[in-house]
Amino acid sequence: MVAITVAGMVLAGCTADPDKKVGATPLPTESVTGKTVCGFVSEQSVVTAIGTSKFSIQGAKTDLRGNNRNQDGSKLNQAGCSVYTNDSPLKALDISVTQIGGVARWDNLVPSKLAGGGVEFVFPAGEGMGFATSKNDLDEAATAHLIVGDWHYFVSIHPRVDGRDAIQDAVALIRQTVTQLGLPTTGKLPRPTATPGG
Repeated sequence: MVAITVAGMVLAGCTADPDKKVGATPLPTESVTGKTVCGFVSEQSVVTAIGTSKFSIQGAKTDLRGNNRNQDGSKLNQAGCSVYTNDSPLKALDISVTQIGGVARWDNLVPSKLAGGGVEFVFPAGEGMGFATSKNDLDEAATAHLIVGDWHYFVSIHPRVDGRDAIQDAVALIRQTVTQLGLPTTGKLPRPTATPGG
């Protein structure tokens, strides 16, 4: 793996055994060991979710500087990982973790979609407030949103991979990210609310 740091972002090219088959085994839902990309995402989970080991990445996990802390006591500034393949200019996989309140419309999408119904998966209330669906504006195979504490976790998988359930993969990747980052689960910031037509 070759990595270059550019303006706080990581660009990397990854290749693995081209004969490796993508099976139907579920992705892990806990934090994982082994190689990571962007500092927090399992490389093997990326390969499995997008169906290829030939990809490039852009993104990183960044913390607040010095002694600065968020209201929940955490140090995370943000975490993001965008994965690209040669098959499409669109992101094959996008994972982001941002503090709620930055873009209210984005955060309010979660309670709005839950109130409107029609999503294929709803996270149990004990995990937070979130959903996963294959009904998306950009024709992604699946997107998933989860708000836990003061953090909005998002996953988008674009390619449809034979033998994979993209919704379950998106859910697993969010759960992996929650456990990998270990951010506080009790929120200090105002909760997002449903908006009409959201």
